Amino acid sequence: MNKISSIVAEKLLPQQGGDSEKERQLSEIKPAPYMRKLLERVSSQTPESQHTILKSTEAREFITQFTVFQDLAWEVVDARINHDYQRIMSVAINAIGDGSGLHLNPQIRTSKQHRMTDIHRMPGGYLSDTGNEDILAGLRYMNYLYLLSNDSAFDSFSDNLVPRVKDEFIDNQFPKLKPKRIIDLGCGIGHNTISLKNLYPDAEVIGVDFGAAMLRYAYANARLLNREIKFYQQDARYTEFQNEHFDLVTSFLLLHEIPNTSIKQAMSECARLLRPGGVMMHFDSGVFLDPQTKEAKVIRDIQTACNNEVFIVSPPLSQIQKIIEELGMKPVVTKIGDQNPVNNNLGRWQIVAGIKL
Repeated sequence: MNKISSIVAEKLLPQQGGDSEKERQLSEIKPAPYMRKLLERVSSQTPESQHTILKSTEAREFITQFTVFQDLAWEVVDARINHDYQRIMSVAINAIGDGSGLHLNPQIRTSKQHRMTDIHRMPGGYLSDTGNEDILAGLRYMNYLYLLSNDSAFDSFSDNLVPRVKDEFIDNQFPKLKPKRIIDLGCGIGHNTISLKNLYPDAEVIGVDFGAAMLRYAYANARLLNREIKFYQQDARYTEFQNEHFDLVTSFLLLHEIPNTSIKQAMSECARLLRPGGVMMHFDSGVFLDPQTKEAKVIRDIQTACNNEVFIVSPPLSQIQKIIEELGMKPVVTKIGDQNPVNNNLGRWQIVAGIKL
């Protein structure tokens, strides 16, 4: 049973068809044993440079298995979508209606690197958009999450993620926080934005992202789930909302998808948007943001090389903490979630947060 029942409307998932042979092939591909062999080499007593390890037979075997799995997963997703696309499009268009809560900006400028990079090897990338009623990028990504949701560590693709972050971090660190206005930066298809609305039903909740097709899908999904959420096509570094308007600013798996030069700008924008006493909370992978071991650094670098994670090498956490302090916020940085042996048995997920003083 998939675990995203409260964050995706069933009508926006394919109801029929697919390619049973490709799905069988996908089920038989197992990258994990190849990763274990690679990590055994990294952990051996014989010292080797990062460059040598990444050129090793073990690394090549893991990269081959991983890329075959990833590319076939997208083929499975597209096969499912193609059988039911017209019905889904009709449902989405009807749900969007007059689009009163969907604010798109055709003039928005995105970097060439973002436009030219198919992050996660997703065909067309996050920002593909033919205009008008296109929802394909969002539909692809949601169905990719749906495909993987049964096996995701810490439920990172499921409707359990945001409640666990609230229970294990927000309520512990900021017990007095009762947000009335929330903005979710880099919201993509809005599944975590919807979870925020589920947790704080009386709050005004807004999602911001670059991708128009992602936002159309997000808005249609929210409408079908009867969640009143507004979505804006804006740059997370320079939004158009007024100063000190929000009590809570969030992002989920955004920091590793933006260049290092953009992180300070995004943090500065969070500080501008927050009222005094307000909280920002960025959730991301500990391996990506804070690799503690040789093993973690190898996995991070392979993701950069073969999964098109071009922005994954982030500045040290000490530097991010300093940025937060310089912006007039008290930093809170911690790891939560299931232990990750790749990263020295620290929490699998990294949270970078701050409270505006």
